[in-house]
Amino acid sequence: MERDDAEGAAAAAEYFLELYPYVMATGDTADWEAMSHSQCDTCSDFLEQARTISLRDDVFSGGTVAATVDEPGRYVRDEATGLQPLDLTFEQEPISIVDRDGAEVFSTSMESDTRRVEMGTLDGEWIVVTIGEIPS
Repeated sequence: MERDDAEGAAAAAEYFLELYPYVMATGDTADWEAMSHSQCDTCSDFLEQARTISLRDDVFSGGTVAATVDEPGRYVRDEATGLQPLDLTFEQEPISIVDRDGAEVFSTSMESDTRRVEMGTLDGEWIVVTIGEIPS
């Protein structure tokens, strides 16, 4: 993440996604907030979900994420905006969320997908600008 090239952007994107289970389980959103652009809707949704879990005293378990950007240099960084597009593939272990009474309120099975992540910089640090579908 110290690098200011596509490899650095890829490392930051992978780190951001792999924080998911920690943030959801602990409610500690500091790193995510620091790495999220204010206009990143997916980032805002993740942060809201983490806050809701914490406020309701729900218990989040599972959800370990393995994220990889196989070809960090596949796309050229946009000179005008400074954005570095990446195709990030992830696998996420099943998730379970239980309420304070122990009743399961949400669960998922194993999930895997590839998303387009656009990384930018703010004060010399990588931030997530968008996470979305890969354009066809």
